[in-house]
Amino acid sequence: MLVVVGSTNRSKLSGVEKAYSLFVKDLEVLGVAISSGLPPQPTDLDSTFKGALTRALKSLEIVGNADHGVGVEAGLFTFRGAWFDVHVAAIADRDGKVTYGLSPAFEVPKKFTKDLLDGKATELEELVDSYFSTKNIGEYGGLIKFLTDGHVLRDDLIYHSVLMALIPRLNEGLYFR
Repeated sequence: MLVVVGSTNRSKLSGVEKAYSLFVKDLEVLGVAISSGLPPQPTDLDSTFKGALTRALKSLEIVGNADHGVGVEAGLFTFRGAWFDVHVAAIADRDGKVTYGLSPAFEVPKKFTKDLLDGKATELEELVDSYFSTKNIGEYGGLIKFLTDGHVLRDDLIYHSVLMALIPRLNEGLYFR
């Protein structure tokens, strides 16, 4: 099975491959650079879902022989004054089916969300890189790596979002009939 991911981000490719490899023996995962067409940091669930869907559909267009196109978008949403980070995965296929999954979400430190909303950066990764003196942390564990002392990585969040998006595909009789 050829799965094309609408990103070349290492964490995204790793998480997608880990989820699919649970169920697919003959697997190839290919990343392609795609713009979601949205601002770099979605700040609501609607935009995050749209970004994931755009990445999934565009990746299928680019790689004409792919079986599935996968889009993963990280975004923020607010609840009772706190901001949370979540990953949304969209899986599209040649039959026009699209399935979605979400990762576990975690609260983002107020310092980062305040600076982001005040326009001091265009995406969370910039603020995290500046604060922790890293570069491209979104490809190497993400903010969650620092918040959990390395016990949870961004790859893990992506893995769970893709795994959740695979559920309807693993249970087609329950979801598509």
